[in-house]
Amino acid sequence: MRCPDPRSVVAGTLLVLFTGLAAANPEVTRTAITERFQRDFPALSPADYALGAAAFDAELRAQVEANAGAAQAAGVVEAGKKVALRKFKNGRTIAGCFPNGGKRIAATYPQYDSRLKRIVTLETAVNQCLKTHNEPLLDPADTEMATLTAYLRSLSDQQKIAVRIPTAANEKFEEGRRLYFTRLGQRNYACATCHVQGAGKRYDDLPLSPALGQATHWPIYRDAKPVTLQARIRECLERMGAAPFAAGSDELNHIELFLTYLSNGMPLRANAWRSR
Repeated sequence: MRCPDPRSVVAGTLLVLFTGLAAANPEVTRTAITERFQRDFPALSPADYALGAAAFDAELRAQVEANAGAAQAAGVVEAGKKVALRKFKNGRTIAGCFPNGGKRIAATYPQYDSRLKRIVTLETAVNQCLKTHNEPLLDPADTEMATLTAYLRSLSDQQKIAVRIPTAANEKFEEGRRLYFTRLGQRNYACATCHVQGAGKRYDDLPLSPALGQATHWPIYRDAKPVTLQARIRECLERMGAAPFAAGSDELNHIELFLTYLSNGMPLRANAWRSR
């Protein structure tokens, strides 16, 4: 099954409904979207949404639970640890840039940097560390960055997501929400077409994942390589026939902020198994 037809009255009504939240603060928006999912799927608990598409399919859920801590992630996490502990020319390390060597910090990103007036993702924080110590920056789309963040996220596995948005960052959150609900590309879809209005409906042989909880379970693995949330969003934009935003761009950082804030209170599931 394809995503819902974006020309349908229901899809249009839904997108208009949430576009009406433009002036609302992040918590009002999060509550409205959460309540929408609770009405549509009363049998699901808030924690179920951290399972992504598996929340809607008992067989897929069993596979996800059986493959928790899957072997495909072990080598990547170990490689990421080596990057985190690799010494700079001055003897410092990436791990040393974070409290407790990076333990329990991933679930607090993205963050707002009041000095730069920008959203800082975990990848951004890594590059800030490298810049501070006069080391070459990592491309946010590079496998080495994905490998490193796979390790850092593993240090926060099962920790509840706790992203804070100060008033000064409300505009960034709103931009992320707007982009998520804006129709783009040749197919005239919005991200929300599939992941809000179409959540739980089947695309090919799998349910479409819900926006709620969508930021919890990254990276996923494809051919033993880590795929980050932003990489996945870029793939979706290409499928929509839209030019994808660059990895690490303000646009993708704002979408990531929006999605992660929606998942506040849900457990982070680092390096989650995915069927494909």
